Amino acid sequence: MQATRANRTTRRRRLPPGQRLLLMLSLAGAAAGIVGFVLPARDETEPPPLDAATQVQTPGPPFQLTESIDALGNQIKERSNLPKLSTGVFMVEPATGKYVDFNGRVAYPAASIIKLPILVKLLAAIDAGTVQMDQVLTIRQDLIGGGSGFLQWRRPGSKLSLRETAELMMIFSDNTATNMVIDLLGGKDEFNKDFQTWGLTQTRINNWLPDLPGTNTTSPYDLVSLLGRIEAGELISLKSREWMYGVMGRNRIRTLLPMGIPAGTKIADKTGDIGRLVGDAGVISTKSGQRYLIAVQVERPHNDRRANQLIREISKDTYVAITGDVEGAKTVLVPQKKVVHHRKHVRHKRRHR
Repeated sequence: MQATRANRTTRRRRLPPGQRLLLMLSLAGAAAGIVGFVLPARDETEPPPLDAATQVQTPGPPFQLTESIDALGNQIKERSNLPKLSTGVFMVEPATGKYVDFNGRVAYPAASIIKLPILVKLLAAIDAGTVQMDQVLTIRQDLIGGGSGFLQWRRPGSKLSLRETAELMMIFSDNTATNMVIDLLGGKDEFNKDFQTWGLTQTRINNWLPDLPGTNTTSPYDLVSLLGRIEAGELISLKSREWMYGVMGRNRIRTLLPMGIPAGTKIADKTGDIGRLVGDAGVISTKSGQRYLIAVQVERPHNDRRANQLIREISKDTYVAITGDVEGAKTVLVPQKKVVHHRKHVRHKRRHR
């Protein structure tokens, strides 16, 4: 009994509730002081740090999509039901918000259509005063690309203005000119950063031109979204937009979207054509004053010409859906022979030697 009492007297007495609360508060304050000594307090006026995933915010669309043109969408779906062809289409009439989206947000090989967002970055740099249209560029051996264009036949060290380089890139789809522009503005990574900032989630340059394997990518929606921003007065100045549309209106390849619209309808477009894909993207203004943006990409077996004809038919269907002009669109599907201006090419080469 005495031992038991002794043990009880050696135990610590339980403090009353009020004293226990005071003790806990004092211990918490001491711990906070230690943490504050080890880790400096964050200034509450500073915004909290952002996660890497939230560093680049995708902007909203440049147009409001109001009504899907289901009849046109079904027509495109039916036409596109061809073996071994994969078709993507996005079209919008900005004034009304009417649109068609058929695999429009799928990434496809970009081919030479990648030159459209490349041109926009170039014009943005010109507007910012980073580069000038009249500055002189030099052709380097490491930038010479085969395939489309004349500059591949010029001697390394030859010089031409940035304006001429940009025109050759868009009008004749010159791959060497394109590589010169990419190099001038800091390389592929710099372009890809801007593409993401503009909301072009499927658009990326992975390879110098010509990208015959099709590793550079874009989507019909990205292309139309980019044109929509230009239409809305974003990204580049109105002066640059006017110059851009003027150059695109002189595109020498007229066998895709232009073949689906009647004479008198204006189009500013950029085509792309490699073995595995053909495509076209542009701004179309009808004689009645309607205006729509469209991009079509068709992945195909090597050089399968059914894809070219499909783009013409989709262009015609879209024109009719927007304008209702069935009669005017009846005779626009006969492909024209590609005209090669040999003498003009020779004069161009001589002028820049």
